[in-house]
Amino acid sequence: MAYELSWYVHDKVLLLTLSGDYTLQDARQANQLIVEKLTQSRSPLLLMIDASKMRRPYNFQELRSTQTYMDHTMLKRIVVVADDRLVMLAMMVIFNLGHAYLSMFNDLERANTFLEREVAKIS
Repeated sequence: MAYELSWYVHDKVLLLTLSGDYTLQDARQANQLIVEKLTQSRSPLLLMIDASKMRRPYNFQELRSTQTYMDHTMLKRIVVVADDRLVMLAMMVIFNLGHAYLSMFNDLERANTFLEREVAKIS
């Protein structure tokens, strides 16, 4: 399994950590788990995707089609962390047309600073 889903900030921010080769099967499974969390939530959530250890994906459009959570009404924002430019481009292609706002950072420290402000807004 090339992903792990956990709470980054309980009931506010989900963390999807991607590593190695993130397959279509992984994407489908992660999507199902994220949709379940969003559906169970009573307030909008943020999703941070840490793709800093992910290998470069080459099937952008296929991955995009499996990620239905990006249009869920309970997802307010997607925050992507990646230091590889091609991975950043892939994430932009995958998530840019989704319902949720998209923010991208090349390191975890900047993403954390941004998330602290965003969590304060929804608290």
